[in-house]
Amino acid sequence: MNTLARIAGYLRPYRWQFAAGLLCLLLGQPLQLVNPLFWRFVVDEVLLGKSPPFIEWFHNSKVGLLVGVLALMFLVQLVGAAISALHGFILGVVANRIGYDMRNELYERLQTLSLRFFHDSRSGDLLSRATGDVEQVTRLAANGVDELIGSALQLVIVWGIVFWMSWQVAVSLVVPMTLVALLAWRFNKRVRPLYRAARDRMGELSAKIQENIAGIGIIKSFAREPYEQGRVENSNRRHYDKAIEALRLRSVFGPQVRVVGFLSNLIMLGVGAYFVMRGSFTVGGLLALRAYWHQLFAPIGSLARVNDRVQRSAAAADRVFAVMDHPVEIADAPDAVELDRVEGAISFENVSFAYNDDHEHVLTDFSVRVDPGQALGVVGPSGAGKSTLLGLLMRLYDPQAGYVRIDGHDLRRVSQASLRRQMALVSQDPFLFNETIRENILFGRLEATDEEIFEAARQANAHEFIEACLDGYDTVVGERGVKLSGGQKQRICIARAFLANPRILLLDEATSAVEPESEALIQAALERLTEGRTSVIVSHRLSMVRNADQILVIRDGRATEQGTHNQLMARDDWYARMYRMQMGETPNGQPLTATTPPPFSRDP
Repeated sequence: MNTLARIAGYLRPYRWQFAAGLLCLLLGQPLQLVNPLFWRFVVDEVLLGKSPPFIEWFHNSKVGLLVGVLALMFLVQLVGAAISALHGFILGVVANRIGYDMRNELYERLQTLSLRFFHDSRSGDLLSRATGDVEQVTRLAANGVDELIGSALQLVIVWGIVFWMSWQVAVSLVVPMTLVALLAWRFNKRVRPLYRAARDRMGELSAKIQENIAGIGIIKSFAREPYEQGRVENSNRRHYDKAIEALRLRSVFGPQVRVVGFLSNLIMLGVGAYFVMRGSFTVGGLLALRAYWHQLFAPIGSLARVNDRVQRSAAAADRVFAVMDHPVEIADAPDAVELDRVEGAISFENVSFAYNDDHEHVLTDFSVRVDPGQALGVVGPSGAGKSTLLGLLMRLYDPQAGYVRIDGHDLRRVSQASLRRQMALVSQDPFLFNETIRENILFGRLEATDEEIFEAARQANAHEFIEACLDGYDTVVGERGVKLSGGQKQRICIARAFLANPRILLLDEATSAVEPESEALIQAALERLTEGRTSVIVSHRLSMVRNADQILVIRDGRATEQGTHNQLMARDDWYARMYRMQMGETPNGQPLTATTPPPFSRDP
């Protein structure tokens, strides 16, 4: 009920439209239910009796009376159908607005969640929640509410008419209708967990299929199509099994309701016929009761279907609300400072950080300072915590202890949007949207002119290859830039950073995934990009950081060396050994050969 009440909360902005739709329903539904009364009149008054005195001008012509009744029936049905169509349209618009609002709210919530949440979630499952689950809720709002209220209203109206025609028949139907209610309660209790499990399995299946589509190149290159087919089939089987369990319950529930409904039909017919034989009821009344049985138990069957839809939608809504209710780990402080423009001073002060509370620290009591305009090179073994520095600096995470500051501002006291507007990131995995090259570069500064875009591309050594593309800057790059080489994608990302014109530049292995012929062009572009900006350069290639103002070596989450290239070479520790190995030199500066001993005696 809490879930359904929460779904109903999305109706609040559209309560007047919803009320108008319900008003149409209230006006149109009775007009759809009076036909059996017309039938009763035709049988009892036109066929078996005489014309009523209040229609004197028809009393000599039963054919004329019959034509009049039929015309009135048609008019009533025509008006009822028109009102019904109007209410269906109004409620349909409201339902689609609910789906629209819910998707927007879900996506807005997703954008506030930390990277930790996305690392622990599967993108395909999140996509399933944002599309399929929300669509299931929308279908409930579009058809379920309409059918639920309409069926309940029909049930009340028909029950009242039956009671007016014969209270004995109405009372005799209490037992079968109560039995239907008990069956529905039992069905609800058992089917809801199955629907939730089926939705979860569908999310897993969507995630697996999306993952395999993204990695289809790797699957084909290792000839693992049969293996992955089996994994998808297993995931599909888990969803299928839960769906079949729910189907089994529905298959039993539906016939049970129909059997009870037929029993009520027999009761109604028997009781009505009994009173006809006693002379206290009419044949036309019995015919009308027979028609009203369909209209009495049709909404019961409809309510059973709506109940099934409600359970499906509630299970889907639970999955949507689970994301909406996920705590926001990284949030702006109520009095967060807006950064207009920074000088670019960076400091880490006794920072300790772990990605999860049950994991050991990636950084421990870590401190470093970078002055405005300086370049800091960060090197060290894989997993030492180099890229973690960038995540903390962009406040994608908060440290468990210590402070990260820019121009003296604690990042936890600064608004995230204004902080990140001061930065630009060029990562080892260049990401491009499935848009044109122009739109991907424009992402750096949305209000930029074409000339500014072209200049940014020239600075990134990208203008020439862009112009050579079939549609130039209007070339669509494909999903994740699949139509471009690694070097081309990276140069577009660098152009995007140029256009953003940040005070602080973050480079995370920016040349690690590019082809050799592009590396020199990218390095030249990066040198121009870092000029005059505070830069943090994370790289395994020590040649990338050789000219940095200071170089920091991180090992096991701690800063073990710090200084300029010459100072670290003179120290002859990890940095010096690794640099010589990468440059192919021995400690004496001689070229490294196959017989030359390793340049260091212990594991770096």
